[in-house]
Amino acid sequence: MAIANETFHSVKGSSEIIPLPDTHTWDLADGTQTFKEFAGTKAAILQKFRELAAAGADSGVDALRDTYNGQSGRLSCRVIDDSGGADGGNTEAVNAIWELIANDVLKPIETHSDFDSIAADRKREIENYVRSATDYPATLSGAAELSLAGYYAYQVLDFPVTELILRKSIVVSSRSTITAAYANMNRVVTLASIAPPSALLGTLTILPLMGGLSGAWEWLKKAPQVRQVAKRKFQIIYEWHGAERWAAIYGGSWTPAYT
Repeated sequence: MAIANETFHSVKGSSEIIPLPDTHTWDLADGTQTFKEFAGTKAAILQKFRELAAAGADSGVDALRDTYNGQSGRLSCRVIDDSGGADGGNTEAVNAIWELIANDVLKPIETHSDFDSIAADRKREIENYVRSATDYPATLSGAAELSLAGYYAYQVLDFPVTELILRKSIVVSSRSTITAAYANMNRVVTLASIAPPSALLGTLTILPLMGGLSGAWEWLKKAPQVRQVAKRKFQIIYEWHGAERWAAIYGGSWTPAYT
């Protein structure tokens, strides 16, 4: 009967940690990632693992993984490249997730583009006539005025409009040079400056307008939102609200006139 001999391990050569060639991966969630690999004795690898884990964000790595085979070990350090540069890192364009959201709102019937030809004070006169149950005055004429008076008479005071919201979300680490951009907040911007992926969202440059016509929508940039989604990860969210027209005070094309 054979005698079971105890197995002993020894490590030949240097006891220092030896760096191995870097490897890389890419995925939609984290973009480009570099894996820095090291080999060494079990004791040296374990000590290095504990040092980097204790340093947290100051270690410069996003994840650690150690493996052992007897008295030898390997350490893998995952680094998400959030430089924001154009040298293969996670640029804003590469790391963006886009959404197109339909938003239903109610607007006063008198603001419909069908009634743009009626002056503001005239709209008030028509409303007062209807609310006082007075017969339509002889001066009430034209299809637009008759139509608006009819809506008031039947208490149709609002009409539904579907507006669109473009939303872009970016996830970065605390090391990223990508920061929230507040320029042009609450201002109308061009769709070209937003640069959504038309292959996914369709053609947004020409959309049906309220009056049944076609033309370019106007897009109002809202304030960016920043939220922490993990210990060292942050999400930047941008929204642009699309409408047939925005008021001139926001840089839009609509300038109300009181006559």
